[in-house]
Amino acid sequence: MGQTKSLSREQALEQYVILRMRSEEINRLDYLLRALKSKRLALPDGSPFSAADVADTVRTAFLGWFATLTDRHEKAIYAFNCLYVLFPNRSLQILRSQQSLEACHPELQQFRNNVAFRARSEIASHIQARMGLRGTDTFLDFCSAVSDFRLLMDGVESEELDLIPELPNILRQMGVAHLPAFARSLAREQHNAANESTVEAISEALNSCSLLPE
Repeated sequence: MGQTKSLSREQALEQYVILRMRSEEINRLDYLLRALKSKRLALPDGSPFSAADVADTVRTAFLGWFATLTDRHEKAIYAFNCLYVLFPNRSLQILRSQQSLEACHPELQQFRNNVAFRARSEIASHIQARMGLRGTDTFLDFCSAVSDFRLLMDGVESEELDLIPELPNILRQMGVAHLPAFARSLAREQHNAANESTVEAISEALNSCSLLPE
């Protein structure tokens, strides 16, 4: 297991930007699901739906989005290909996350294709897809896959400016720099730029002064 398709750096960068946007959506759905299940998020008075009803809908969307990470269609983005190209220092962690997600790939794809994004006309297909994710082994594999992927994305985001120094400019050129998914990285870029300016100013001030007595 590893890269399923060779990518140029330019291709990998474009796919990485899309992956970061998708990862942000997955994180939001995960937050909503956990908040609804733990009752930390309350629905407004008079809601025609219960928190459990809404949580079930959020879960369907969450599973559907997560299933896209290992979509093997030729026009889809397989999540790990761009990461192998851009973050070779994390190849072992990428492989571990890839293996975790591939372990539950069949069940996730069955759910996505029959329930989440493509509603099959046979009710039996819906029931089978839902039950497929409830098996003990599959459920544990899925929990592990979610955890591994989140850790991986947190890690690559923390060092993306070091390994992809051109990323901020690419985000601006693509017109996506304003999206919340990239707010932390762009804030770090501004912070780093401010620090560099301060260091340069201090260096210039020191160079302009004679530190040795005449």
